[in-house]
Amino acid sequence: MKIFSRFSIFHLSSNFLTLYVLHYLNDGFDASFILLLPFIAKELHLSLTQVGFVGTLSNSLSVILALPAGYIATKIGGIKTLVLALFVYGLAYIGTGFSPNYFWILLVFILGGVGFGVFHTIGFALIARWSIKEERGKQMGNFTAIGDTGKISLTAVLTFIIILIGWRYTSMLYGIVAIIAAVFISFIIFSRKEHFVTKAQQTKEINFVEILKHTKFLFATITGFFDCLASSSLFMFLPFLLLKRGVSPAFLGSFAATFFIGNFIGKLVLGRFTDKYGTSKVFITAEILMGLFIFLFANTSSFLLIIIFSIILGIFTKGTVAVTNTMVSEASEHHGNFEKAFGVNEFITSIGTTIAPLILGLLSDKFGIVSAFYAMGIAAIIAAIPAYFFYKTK
Repeated sequence: MKIFSRFSIFHLSSNFLTLYVLHYLNDGFDASFILLLPFIAKELHLSLTQVGFVGTLSNSLSVILALPAGYIATKIGGIKTLVLALFVYGLAYIGTGFSPNYFWILLVFILGGVGFGVFHTIGFALIARWSIKEERGKQMGNFTAIGDTGKISLTAVLTFIIILIGWRYTSMLYGIVAIIAAVFISFIIFSRKEHFVTKAQQTKEINFVEILKHTKFLFATITGFFDCLASSSLFMFLPFLLLKRGVSPAFLGSFAATFFIGNFIGKLVLGRFTDKYGTSKVFITAEILMGLFIFLFANTSSFLLIIIFSIILGIFTKGTVAVTNTMVSEASEHHGNFEKAFGVNEFITSIGTTIAPLILGLLSDKFGIVSAFYAMGIAAIIAAIPAYFFYKTK
């Protein structure tokens, strides 16, 4: 029995390791893909409106693909789907390197969006499936934090390579690396099939409508929706507020780094707090503090306080991702079909992520950039309300 137990633990560790590598690559390549846009825009003479449309088009695929991703993962397997996605966005990178015009850019970014758009629905579902209930918050935190390391490292390397060989060759190089990684991981999967067997026998067949009828799941999803409204676009509008406060453009990258540091800390810490104190208590506390510090951040001109608040906001705005996804897992425990549950959740919460920049941009143009931060603070407070009902629902 002891030998069998150790063997099972080894298999589980292999699962997590493979998924962590795929998450590191997905988030790193995703962030790097967007970082290519300033260089593309300069050479192809694109307007900011055209650049913004490319970003919106790519992000919208997360909404479109959320439900199909969950369905596909149940048919061919989650890990296999994610490796296929890695191959797809590798092709998008290579295609970007050959881009002759704006229309071509739209096509390759759509292709990239397909690859990136399926990842988190399936990734969170696999973490929920493979984790024991008592450690699910920690595993969600670890998983999300790994993505941040990919963002930081791969984007930093990208700009140095662009300076050396140009954005076209850099894009093709990244694409080749992604495809080689996809082939290598595929070899591991097919040579060790038993390491990637999921607990299909514990999954109950359930359709998307039945998932939404479950009250506890509905409150978890509404909570995630308002959390996305509050936090998903904060980093996008952060530089504009800093410039208004008199921060030199040369230091924007440093302030961004402090925010990412907070992201990394938040995902690790709040995930562990979730296991110890419960999802609702941790989330409600985090959202109230997030709202408070957003208001404070929007009204301070002290550089020291800006740095401190950037780290704190980084903790709460992205640390809650681990908490909300643990809530979805908890609400889906009774049927065990995590792929479809996270597909529905990702579909709805991604709508919040998609509409937030437009709403906040309109508010900023009409009432000033500070009003956008007030709106995010209010959304954070509102997010605590469905979390309370989630706690009360049996």
